[in-house]
Amino acid sequence: MSIHDTIVVDTNNSSKEVEVRAEDELRAEDLRSQRLQNDIIEQDKNERKDYATVLFTVTIMWLFLVLGIFIAVGKGSLVYSDSVIITLLTTTTANVLGLVAIVANYLFKK
Repeated sequence: MSIHDTIVVDTNNSSKEVEVRAEDELRAEDLRSQRLQNDIIEQDKNERKDYATVLFTVTIMWLFLVLGIFIAVGKGSLVYSDSVIITLLTTTTANVLGLVAIVANYLFKK
C-alpha cells in the first residue's frame, strides 16, 4: 500500500471517527438541554405552589381581619361611617377576587 493510499484510508477513518464523535456530542448536548428544560419546569412548578400558598394565607388573614372589623363595628366597639364600611367591603372583595384571578390564571395557563 502506498503512502497516498495510507493517507486516504487514515483520512476516511478519521472522518468517520470525527463524525461519530460529533454526533455523540450533539446527542449529549440535546440530552443536557432536555434536562435543563425539565429542571426549569420543576422549579417553576414548585415556586407556583409556594406562591399560591403564601397568597392564600395572606388572603385568609386579610379576610379574618376584615371580619373582625365588621364584628367590632356591629358590637359598637369601633365606629366608622357607612362610607368607610362600604369602601372596606368593596376593596376587600376586589382584592380577594383579583388575587384569585391572578393566581388561577398563572397556575392554570391555557
